Amino acid sequence: MSITIPTGSYIIMNATTHTYLNVLDFQAVPGDIVNSVGNRLGNDIWNVANTESCGVTIQSFGTGAFLSFDKSNKIDTFAGSVVTSHFIYPWSLQQNTAVPYAWTIVDKNTGKALAVHNDSIANAAQVIEVENFNHSSRAWLFIAKEPIPGTN
Repeated sequence: MSITIPTGSYIIMNATTHTYLNVLDFQAVPGDIVNSVGNRLGNDIWNVANTESCGVTIQSFGTGAFLSFDKSNKIDTFAGSVVTSHFIYPWSLQQNTAVPYAWTIVDKNTGKALAVHNDSIANAAQVIEVENFNHSSRAWLFIAKEPIPGTN
C-alpha cells in the first residue's frame, strides 16, 4: 500500500545506519546520491511533495534536483545508479513494519527500494536500489526540518 507523509522539508535518515540521504558535494545533475554522517547543509535536506498518483517527489533543497534512478548510469550497480535529475521522478512510501515510524522508499518505475550499500555507516556510503522487502536496512525516517537560509 502506498501512503503519504505531509508535504514539507525533511532530513531522511536510514534507520539501520543512522546516516542521512545526501547529494554528494552538491554535485550538479546527475549528482551522486550517498549517505552522510550529517553536515547540517542543504544537501542533507529534501523537499517531499505528494503527487496526484498517490506517490511523492523528493527534491534536494541544496541543489533543486530530483531524486531519481538512471538505468543507463552503471557506475553504482549493473542495474543503474541513484542520482539526481532535472525531471520529476516517481517514488512511493510504504510503511516499514521492521522499524516503527519508518518508511520504505520505493521506485515506482522499478519496484525496488532504496538502501545503503552493505549497510555502511561510512560517510559518503553509496545509496542503491535493492529488492523491495520489509527489512530495517530499507527503513527511512523522515525528520521534519526547516531549511536554514545560506545552507545551499
